[in-house]
Amino acid sequence: MNANELADMAENACCAYQKEIAAMLRQQQAEIEALKKEAALQRLSDFTQEAEKTLTDEEIIELFENPDDFNCIDFARAILKKAQEK
Repeated sequence: MNANELADMAENACCAYQKEIAAMLRQQQAEIEALKKEAALQRLSDFTQEAEKTLTDEEIIELFENPDDFNCIDFARAILKKAQEK
């Protein structure tokens, strides 16, 4: 059960402060979700910075040599492989 589900239960309960409880729980859940997104973006940023350092210019050019065959999935896999080698 998450804070939003608990907030729904509190709203339906017979309690003097049920609306305040529900509002607080929903706010906390929204903050948790925002922090999760921020953490995921930070991990992506960290990975991107590391990948930029470990993938050489020559390796990037090699992926772009034939634009008709270029595949962003291949590019992403190359970055991941290079980062994992470290």
